[in-house]
Amino acid sequence: MKRLGLLGLVGLFLSCGQTTHETKKEEAPEESRFVKEVFATNLFEPTELVILPKGKVIFTQRRGGIKQYDLKTNELSDYDSIPVHHEKEDGLMGIALDPEFEQNDWVYLYYSPVGDEPVQHLSRFTYTAKGLINEVVMLKVPVQREECCHTGGSIQFGSDGLLYLSTGDNSNPFDSKGFSPSDERPGRSAWDAQKSSANTNDLRGKILRIKPEPDGSYSIPEGNLFVDDDPLTKPEIYVMGCRNPYRISVDPKRGWLFWGDVGPDAGEDVEGRGPRGHDEFNVAKEPGFFGWPLFVGNNYAYNEYDFSTGISQAKYDPAAPVNNSPNNTGLQNLPPAQPAKIYYPYARTDIFPQVKNGGRNAMAGPVYYSDMYESRSKFPVYLDGRVIYYDWMRGFIYFLELDEEGNPTDWYSFMPNTEFNNPMDMEFGPDGNLYMIEYGTGWFTRNENAKLSRIRYIEGNRPPVLEASVSRYSGSAPLEVRFDASGSKDYDGDKLKYEWEIEGEVFNDSVFTYVFEKEGVYYPELTLSDGKGDYRTQQFTIEVGNEPPVVDIAIAGNNTFFWQGRNIAYEVQISDLEDEKGAGIATDQIRFDINHYQSTDMAETLGHQVPVSNGLTLIESLDCKGCHKVNEKSIGPSYTAVAARYRSDRNAVNYLSRKIISGGGGVWGEQAMSAHPDLTTEDAASIVEYILSLGNQMSYPLEGTFKTSEATGRYLFTAAYKDRGKAPLRPIEVTRNIWLRPSRMPADLFDDSKDIQARGGEIRSIYHGSWVSFNNLDLTGIGSVSFLLANREKGGTVSIRTGAPDGVEIGRGEIYPDRSTGPTSTLEIEIKDVTGFQNVYFVFTNEGEENKLLYIRNIEFNPKP
Repeated sequence: MKRLGLLGLVGLFLSCGQTTHETKKEEAPEESRFVKEVFATNLFEPTELVILPKGKVIFTQRRGGIKQYDLKTNELSDYDSIPVHHEKEDGLMGIALDPEFEQNDWVYLYYSPVGDEPVQHLSRFTYTAKGLINEVVMLKVPVQREECCHTGGSIQFGSDGLLYLSTGDNSNPFDSKGFSPSDERPGRSAWDAQKSSANTNDLRGKILRIKPEPDGSYSIPEGNLFVDDDPLTKPEIYVMGCRNPYRISVDPKRGWLFWGDVGPDAGEDVEGRGPRGHDEFNVAKEPGFFGWPLFVGNNYAYNEYDFSTGISQAKYDPAAPVNNSPNNTGLQNLPPAQPAKIYYPYARTDIFPQVKNGGRNAMAGPVYYSDMYESRSKFPVYLDGRVIYYDWMRGFIYFLELDEEGNPTDWYSFMPNTEFNNPMDMEFGPDGNLYMIEYGTGWFTRNENAKLSRIRYIEGNRPPVLEASVSRYSGSAPLEVRFDASGSKDYDGDKLKYEWEIEGEVFNDSVFTYVFEKEGVYYPELTLSDGKGDYRTQQFTIEVGNEPPVVDIAIAGNNTFFWQGRNIAYEVQISDLEDEKGAGIATDQIRFDINHYQSTDMAETLGHQVPVSNGLTLIESLDCKGCHKVNEKSIGPSYTAVAARYRSDRNAVNYLSRKIISGGGGVWGEQAMSAHPDLTTEDAASIVEYILSLGNQMSYPLEGTFKTSEATGRYLFTAAYKDRGKAPLRPIEVTRNIWLRPSRMPADLFDDSKDIQARGGEIRSIYHGSWVSFNNLDLTGIGSVSFLLANREKGGTVSIRTGAPDGVEIGRGEIYPDRSTGPTSTLEIEIKDVTGFQNVYFVFTNEGEENKLLYIRNIEFNPKP
């Protein structure tokens, strides 16, 4: 009865009689021609996928599960599982089909077997309807399991039948401060990537290339990096010098190898240590050494560094790199280092502005060729020969056009307005559609937004875009609800047909009002069609019979400002229609808190109310949710644990703000936090204050007096009530927030202005006729306004008005000229008795004067005596 709305899901395309749209080679396809179909959600750490020629998709999960999705029946099933060691980053990492799968049913997995032997297995299995059988361990990669990190584990076949396998450097990166982990001290080989990535006699930190043989063994193809029988080299190596080549691909026509390499964490270059961390997108037309851990990015060189003395030596030479680590079992003289084709730090970079900024996790996807597919929904020829490059953390996807050397010459941004939650792996299926798994936003856990999906290209008629809303989702009977789908559209200009179904009735208007007379739960559904066979649907849930509670906080006196040391009388007021008629207000469901935030960034709280703190908004917009949860440990600590640790630390805001901006680790374990160098100090402080507020366990009475102890920052009064519900209706929770700000504020925190300049907290370059305004200020109990003047070049008049620049004048004062840059002075202007919230304007005049009049540093609202 309760059908899910197909908000991001369109299964019916390309109806009969449609008009064909031909996309020419030189025309970039419109985003609206790509549609994402979500097949499954709430996955548990998906890692890599393959598309079977039999209409099925198989993908692996890190903890050993193997899932199968049937495209014909639309069913997701637990196909099989294998026992794996899944501590740290190990587990079931990769899967690939044999090029002759339709004849031999062979499937390859790369995983960490259980047991005491520290090793990774590349194994071949036989696919059957009931699971995988006949395991043959083809290749073993010895590793260490005492320390984290970097497993790699992507498997790909080239069109020549050769198998490529990526392996991580298997090194702990956390004791090197985000620089080269090259610790040569005794017993520290797990902290030295010279033993693996830069070791010609080790399989880790590499991309291996082998030829599988029918008996389950393998041979070494011609053209690998080391071709002789030198005991100091491994002949399986095709590419070396990788840190964590997590997802790779092979061009089916050119034979080029692509991979994204996840880089180290240093947020800034440091003299004597080396460059800040960069992620890389790499292209190998031939075998080679790609630098790690001696170089990163565009062959940016690290210094050789003595971890025992802290003394730096010369930088490594990319033309003639040398690995002289005692942990190296291979050649000392390495091949010349090859630079990355794309490289980028946490911060924005002018070299590759397309990658923006934030957390980093570079990945490589497949190369597309339209002539390999015959499906009508295959991708357009414009994308021919382009390789997919994407970032797991930042969520972008590009189709890159490359020149003959593999350098990007054109970046086609793929579906930039579509949300991707940590895209993990993607492959083109036999139908020419792009299949994708998304890991989701939390590390090492099941995520509701971890998805299996397919992206199809619509060459002809496009389905309509459904945008619909309702005015209310709950309330007492009779409940009047306005339904509005007027924002819906059709990219082909087709006339849309609206079909709302409510209680067996059908309505065909885009906007209408309906009254639900009886109590109960209703499921109105809209079907939006374009008249050409394509449609979308959306279902709403309306609960009738439970009016949302009314929550308020009555604060005596001014409701915008606070003054240090003054008492604030308050009362939490709760009412609920149903509860008051029944068992009464559920007092145990009332929550009331008073919190202080030290941030000086007040811009977001100029109004009377805000629904959430700016810190939470920033967290949602950044990569924080990939590593942290509110109450549960993820790859990083929970926010409540952070709040508990720093509750009594008065320097916590400054300290943690710097940590967020610069990154680093060591406090909560070895996992490093990404740097956020583009984040302002004020925004970082807002994030910290939100997190610290989660640890406030103090309770306050619902009515009383609160004495302010701080002179700066903000006070937040929060009240919430969850009603009792009314079966079968769910309880409803309503929250009320009131922010109080300091009465003195930097002058540049205005909401609007005319003919002024603001910088460094000041209003500067004020001319005759200039004004600034502040919205929604409560003037109740305000007796005067003071201005701290930094420079009175020409002086003039300040007129304080409400509502508009020419609104009612409530105060006026004269500023006399003073060209000195010495001590500041204060002008205090008494104002008329005004109550309630007002938009307040400060208008500056000096008739006949064309030069700058004055500077103002801050503005203070003074209470009546």
